[in-house]
Amino acid sequence: MRSIWKSHFLTLCLIAIDVLAFSLIWRAAWELRAALNSRFPNPINLFIQYREALPWLLGIWLVVLAACRLYAHRDRISSLNQAGDIIKAGLLLLVVSLAFANLTKSRFSLGNAVIGFSTLGMTAYLYLSRSMLRMFKERLCRRGVGLTRAAIIGAGETGRRVALRIQNHPEIGYELVGFIDRRAAELGDNVAGLPLIGDGSELVDLLLRYRIEEVFLAVPSMDQNLAFKLVVQCEAANVHFKIVKNDLLQVIMDRVKIDEIGDFPVILLREGRLTPLGSFVKRSMDLALAIPTFVLISPVMALICVLIKLDSRGPAMFAHDRVGKDGKIFRLYKFRTMSTETNPYAVAPGDQFDSRITRMGRFLRKTSLDELPQLWNVITGDMSLVGPRPEMPFIVEQYEPWQRRRLDAPQGITGLWQIAGRKQLPLHYNLEYDFYYIRNWTLLLDVAILLRTIPAVLLGKGAF
Repeated sequence: MRSIWKSHFLTLCLIAIDVLAFSLIWRAAWELRAALNSRFPNPINLFIQYREALPWLLGIWLVVLAACRLYAHRDRISSLNQAGDIIKAGLLLLVVSLAFANLTKSRFSLGNAVIGFSTLGMTAYLYLSRSMLRMFKERLCRRGVGLTRAAIIGAGETGRRVALRIQNHPEIGYELVGFIDRRAAELGDNVAGLPLIGDGSELVDLLLRYRIEEVFLAVPSMDQNLAFKLVVQCEAANVHFKIVKNDLLQVIMDRVKIDEIGDFPVILLREGRLTPLGSFVKRSMDLALAIPTFVLISPVMALICVLIKLDSRGPAMFAHDRVGKDGKIFRLYKFRTMSTETNPYAVAPGDQFDSRITRMGRFLRKTSLDELPQLWNVITGDMSLVGPRPEMPFIVEQYEPWQRRRLDAPQGITGLWQIAGRKQLPLHYNLEYDFYYIRNWTLLLDVAILLRTIPAVLLGKGAF
């Protein structure tokens, strides 16, 4: 009960801060429009009309934020989802504010410019404030403050994968107490470095004894009736219950369409490829962002080339054959980070202390600056800003037919894998991210991934 009241208190504090920030942004937007008065055909109205409209707008804005889950503290929302929610919130704030202005123009006569300026300001504020809040929470979690005690039902492969994900991401705020498995007598006291705390025969008592707050069910073959029974037992102990998606097939089937043949329902897998319109939109965004960025950072890239030449012998640039969309081979460009004696198709370094990496290369790989020349690959159409990471031909030759489906989308500089864990995750885990991205692509998803790539690169998360 105390945690519930604490959550409500934190939500009220955040709402109060948002109200203050939105009020200041509303005033700043009016001041900006007033300063630009000479550039508009009509002078701006007095601020008193905007001040009288503000209480109504604040109520509408808070409802939008709540609908976009920006006050959902109890949900463990990923940074990617949060970026997507903020983008949706910004668009909704603009739409509802314009609608409000149109419906009340006889009373308030609000200018579209003020609404546009304020929406941009509020969207930027939401991104910065939620990013700071998330970073603060992650820091507390890494120090062991406010962790949720969790257990995993099932010590098999799926359960161990769940444990590995949680251990690799302490920032999500779980303290793993251990595994619960009916084969406890056979498995011993320890599985994958975690204690085996029981067989689940007296689940409610076990959850209460270890003060478990959340349970992950990671048993793919469990009988449905038994699973429902576990849910009831968890509810009796006031414990949250989550069922883990256990295989790639579920990721591939994440978006399905139900149809009928006669009286029989059938499931149709939706096509994973981008539509012609989707491809055009994605390509347009790539060019709109890649070309000006490439021009702006050209001096930085020239400086990096000089530093590489001063640090070690050999060319500053490194070209590599990679497999792109639909299996097309192209030349991928990077800054050279390893000595020239290194086999270009050898296994990639497993850590930052690999002797093949040069001093400058260690810095470039840590900061991901070695990837900058790939903007040229994006401009020429060989790659996209966002997509599955392009692999070397000899790796693709070993793909199973179903694995080749990751080539259905343009290969990208960044993607779900990079922001979720980057090089810390094994390839067979990354395929889940690739398939999810391909089957759930939207322009909003690309924007959210790009926004989350910036802090991932700045923090050097998983890079070496």
